[in-house]
Amino acid sequence: MKKAAALISILAFSAPAAAQQVVDGTDSGLDPAVVRSIGALATRDFAAPADARLRNLKKSLARNGHGYCGEVSPGGAGAFVPFHAIVEENGDTSLLLLSDFTRPGATGHLDIAQRLLKNFGCTP
Repeated sequence: MKKAAALISILAFSAPAAAQQVVDGTDSGLDPAVVRSIGALATRDFAAPADARLRNLKKSLARNGHGYCGEVSPGGAGAFVPFHAIVEENGDTSLLLLSDFTRPGATGHLDIAQRLLKNFGCTP
């Protein structure tokens, strides 16, 4: 129980003042502090993170049990992009955002990113 309280307090400090909107209600079974942390992580490079929208949030198949799948859009008419976020109990985070591998000039291996998202249960 103390671990959970410590995690929630760490996550609360990492959350933005204005949380991103979850448009499909898939956040209802998740801890609100974790959802805020996922939103902050998934939108960390967005020009207007408060305008972003999230959907299809769920626990991933990551073996450590701290992974979450979802899709994020910058808002407006922006397309939704799949992601995998890891939020560790100590506050460490990691993000795999598919659009990081598809934009012009992107470096990295799109095929590996797609395979990871599939293996984590984030994409079909």
